[in-house]
Amino acid sequence: MKQKQAFGKRFARHAVIVSTVLMAVLLIAALVLYGNRTKLLTERAARTAENGDYENAIALLEAAGSGDQTEETLTEYRYRLALSYLDGGRPDDALTIFSQLGDYKDSRTHITECRYRSALLLFDQGKYEESKDAFLALAGYSDALERYDACRYAIADQTEASDPEEAFRQFQALGGYSDARTRAEAIAVRLTGESDPAFAVNAMLGISSEMLEQMRTLASVREMLPKHRLAVGFYHTVGLRADGTAIAAGRSDEGQCGVSAWTDLVAIDCGAYHTVGLRSDGTVVAVGRNTEGQCAVSEWTDITAIACTDYNTIGLRSDGTIVSTGFQEYPTLSGWNSIAMICGGSYAVCAATTDGQVLSSHDSMRSESMRDCIEIDVSTGYCIGLTADGTLSGANVAPPAWTDLVAVSAGSTGYLGLTMDGRVLGQWFRARDAVDFSDLSGAVAIAAGGTHYAVLLSDGTVVVRGDNTFGQCDTASWNLGETKLP
Repeated sequence: MKQKQAFGKRFARHAVIVSTVLMAVLLIAALVLYGNRTKLLTERAARTAENGDYENAIALLEAAGSGDQTEETLTEYRYRLALSYLDGGRPDDALTIFSQLGDYKDSRTHITECRYRSALLLFDQGKYEESKDAFLALAGYSDALERYDACRYAIADQTEASDPEEAFRQFQALGGYSDARTRAEAIAVRLTGESDPAFAVNAMLGISSEMLEQMRTLASVREMLPKHRLAVGFYHTVGLRADGTAIAAGRSDEGQCGVSAWTDLVAIDCGAYHTVGLRSDGTVVAVGRNTEGQCAVSEWTDITAIACTDYNTIGLRSDGTIVSTGFQEYPTLSGWNSIAMICGGSYAVCAATTDGQVLSSHDSMRSESMRDCIEIDVSTGYCIGLTADGTLSGANVAPPAWTDLVAVSAGSTGYLGLTMDGRVLGQWFRARDAVDFSDLSGAVAIAAGGTHYAVLLSDGTVVVRGDNTFGQCDTASWNLGETKLP
């Protein structure tokens, strides 16, 4: 019995040892097989990628397991897959991957390209409204603005059969694009029965002979008004004299009021803490805060207009393109062309093209509803425009029903309007920010800011009201030169 028990114990010990050894062998074998599997899957993924099948290559690598080298290869395969989607007519799928890749290689550049190609696909599919919005959001990239107008033209063309009046308005809004003006005139002649296209168009627009005469009068007054003679920063005010010199008042701790040596100026503007002047020879000067590069304008030439945001300076070249420097890179500006006027305020830039379309540096500012503005201005989150009939249009703002306006200026707390008879009107976002100019007459120029507002009178004096903590309203001794109106 004892021998049997001893044998049983020895057998149990041997069984444990054998099973342990077998388990170790199996574990080692599993590890070897797993290592070989990872290697095999990685090699298969590489061969698959060489054949351009990045979808399966990615799947094989993901099955192979993790590791720094594997993750690097996966990122590269995903990048190549996104490129293949882009080239293969799948921009939306490519966009998803490029967006996930972040700063890998030139992924961010391809994101814009994806959106552009997606907009092209929408156009080819006849989805003109969606395509139009997509191209507008890309304003400044490639020929997105031209494509935007092509969408609008296609929409008008589709609309003509069912709603010719609406098609007329759409073609009319396209201005000089393609044959849009001719199409609008043809519809007007057909609907009104008038043989003269110009008369027919005016009839469609509801413009009476009396209104046309009023518009001519407004235009003649605007022509006589001094341009770009007043500007306000956060805490300083600048004026341009008739002799081309400048004067400033207010805070100047960063040199923003150091303009006394400037000569031969034709325009001025201000940022938060810097001042910019345009000379008659197309060069630009600037003083004040330059930590963001907003005063780096000494090499600019062939400039016809200037504008400032809080921390940027923007120039309009004679060829209708834009140059800018400062805190914001504003990548869309480099693609703007055929620009007729520019304006800046707060952190936004707006422009109007030669065919009357208003553009914005911010997608959230829906400026496409603003057409044929003869003057525009922009500030915090909104843009305001003056039309030839003396009324206002706006983006992100519903302007009041003012009439007989000849100038407009936007500030961060409200905006000013200048009437044909020299009165200054104000619209304020908060009652506590209101500045009253109702006692003034003979106003010829206006400048709206954040803390203070300025008005130039026909006798050359300047009235500034609002916050005067740094003496920005101390302009009683100024005289910028008399303005004679008809």
